Amino acid sequence: MTDLYAINVHLQERLERDWREEVRAAEAARWLDEAGLLRNYKNGLPLRRLLRAGRIAGQQQRPDRKNGAWFIRRLAASRDPDAIRDARYRLRRCLPIDRGVLPPDWPVNQGPAVFWQELGKTVATFGYLEHILASTCYALLATGERAVTLLEANDHAAMRRWTKRLLRSQTDSMRPLTRELDRVLTETGLVPRAVREDLVARLDELRPWRNALCHGAWLSVAEDGSARLEHLYRDDEDLPVAFERNVGVKDLSDVRARTVDITIRIAEAASVAGPAYTHMGGVGYALATVMPRMYEPRNAPPEPELLHAARRAVERDSTLSKERLTRRLGALDSGIAPTEPE
Repeated sequence: MTDLYAINVHLQERLERDWREEVRAAEAARWLDEAGLLRNYKNGLPLRRLLRAGRIAGQQQRPDRKNGAWFIRRLAASRDPDAIRDARYRLRRCLPIDRGVLPPDWPVNQGPAVFWQELGKTVATFGYLEHILASTCYALLATGERAVTLLEANDHAAMRRWTKRLLRSQTDSMRPLTRELDRVLTETGLVPRAVREDLVARLDELRPWRNALCHGAWLSVAEDGSARLEHLYRDDEDLPVAFERNVGVKDLSDVRARTVDITIRIAEAASVAGPAYTHMGGVGYALATVMPRMYEPRNAPPEPELLHAARRAVERDSTLSKERLTRRLGALDSGIAPTEPE
């Protein structure tokens, strides 16, 4: 017995798969014969009989008269998708999505507007961080005494390696750019090891957030601004790691504040490590030189061992009140000595 449903589904799926608007009846008969759904003889006579009976979805005869050529059109392009009974229901997966019934702003129509505004600001801040990171790496590679020495040495192999690093600094993603920043700051010899390690650690902490916020899926957003975020990313060993969090507006604001902070720290490191005068510094170096400055010099982060020892000494001081203890511990973490009177 002829299975009309299987025949129609096969024809529509083949049209969708091949991205075709229509097919002639003779070719469609060969498709059905190859699939074992309907024999093909006398140039597709069995299929033509079904077409004359009006049993094929999307069928059309051109010209619309006896002996006109038969075509089968993709349902998305057909004006008669109901050529068979219940075609819209039975062939639903072959029909185009009805975009008119989707809610406005789909798929970001859930939750309050403030959530999506904060998410957009945070993603844009990450974009600016990567821009400054890449520009700083490029500026420190392309300028200074090291670049002049390399050009004067006439070492073609070293020149190729240097050019490769220079080009990659403009196109690499956040992870290799972090490693390149540590490398160029180390080569300058002007930035303390504790500062370099602090920059790399902060960037490594933010990278999973950057990947998740920019590429993750927001599965649900509640009216109170809490959302479910899921994302898979690769770790340093190229293994998949799941990032699944419940994220709110405050979480996004905190991540954005941390991103702004590390962007300024990179600009500070660039201003210390870069040459005093250059015409090739790039945007990252230009930002580092024109940003407003405080009169007090910034202290380098203390070595981890010294920091832990200092924290233990402060915590053991029984003469300090709770307020003074909190203030001193905060000053230790920031690397700046407290200025308020005891």
